[in-house]
Amino acid sequence: MMDLGLRKITQNFGIKKLTRKNIIDIQNLKTSFGVQINNKIDITDISGQEIIRLQSLLKHKGMIVIPSHRILSEEEQIKITTLFGTPHKKVSYIAPHIKMSGQLNTTNNTYLSSSLWHSDYSHSKNPAHVSIFQMTEVVHQEWETSFISLHQVYSKLNDDIKKKWDGIKVMYSGNDTIHPLLWVHPFTGNPSIYFDFRFAKEVFDICTTTGEILFKNINDTISSLNDLFSKKAAIYTHRWCSGDIIIVDNYAISRKESLQPDYSQNTAIRRTTTKGVYF
Repeated sequence: MMDLGLRKITQNFGIKKLTRKNIIDIQNLKTSFGVQINNKIDITDISGQEIIRLQSLLKHKGMIVIPSHRILSEEEQIKITTLFGTPHKKVSYIAPHIKMSGQLNTTNNTYLSSSLWHSDYSHSKNPAHVSIFQMTEVVHQEWETSFISLHQVYSKLNDDIKKKWDGIKVMYSGNDTIHPLLWVHPFTGNPSIYFDFRFAKEVFDICTTTGEILFKNINDTISSLNDLFSKKAAIYTHRWCSGDIIIVDNYAISRKESLQPDYSQNTAIRRTTTKGVYF
């Protein structure tokens, strides 16, 4: 029989209170970045300690994959976005796309999915820091997204290229926003590269002696970067299933749609983002 003193302790504190819910089981992806959660969790109902753990994992690994989660409401997704920063109030959906005359087209006007490496809001002065995606509908079996580490891409640069590209600026269409090509991640201190193949408009540097703007051949730059992104660094490709959640640090990870989804299917990925910093 249970000792009377122990019985009083369990009555006072409750066995349930001694049991942690949603203890997260983590597995590294088969790349130098990213983790996957193996067990079934509800990200809206995890302990403060596990929230801190997720924040740390995102900071150090760049990406978190949560397979087969229950479908969140828009309000719930915005709420969990606050765990990683100040959320933009806008919720958007990545729609299926098809190729017509060499152009990418959406079946609605909400978002242009891209087969080029990109990060969210690169054309903004303060690009989004964290993006959270959830597949909200039954997904066509061939919707895949590829992810790559921008830190690893940087590490593949030889010293001559690093010297050549140091100080290079990239202008992005839309707002003619300018960001450095090479930079240091503001929260991890890791050297990195930042380039969005969709919106890059001009590449240039500024002469240190005269202040003259020296434009570069953007096609040569894109060709060199494409070789780095496509051939020199490890890529994680995710085949989407209903409910999947992926949390991405846009300053550490780039992505692209790797297979064309079936536009006749009613599929959509909901996206929320956190406000970023100027760099």
